[in-house]
Amino acid sequence: MTFDAGTFIDLEESLAAEFESMFAERTFMNSIGHSVPLKCYVHSLPVKQGDDDVLLDEHLPEPYIVSEINGGKKATDDDAHIVTVAVIICVCDDNTARHGHQDILSIIQRIVERFGKNPVLGGRFVMRPALDWSLSDEDTYPYYYGGLLMQFEVHAIEKEDELA
Repeated sequence: MTFDAGTFIDLEESLAAEFESMFAERTFMNSIGHSVPLKCYVHSLPVKQGDDDVLLDEHLPEPYIVSEINGGKKATDDDAHIVTVAVIICVCDDNTARHGHQDILSIIQRIVERFGKNPVLGGRFVMRPALDWSLSDEDTYPYYYGGLLMQFEVHAIEKEDELA
């Protein structure tokens, strides 16, 4: 199977779009108690906006997923780039039963299942089988965090001259 070459930026944006699509029908609580869709960000959270005294859903980053490229490597001219992407997940659950970790686990499970069934992303990137995930072991109540480390093949641009 051949793929069109995509850029590293395309990979981050494709992953955020995929997460947005995957979780479009699911809502989670934000820090002011409203049930809202999961927000998907590329590389980092947006700069905080709005008045601290007026909390609106659109001013709060959570619940969220951030897809952030950590780095990559390319062994030879003919090899694809192997790009490592960190996926950071945050939900808010102020219930004293402290089940926010279950939301994190369900999000991770859905991502693992999606790429286990079909490792191709956007017709241009292929996730490698190695995948690490974890939950935060720090007490950050009412916020809960988890993440994944994923590796994708980003196909290299072909040389124009065979002798080069």
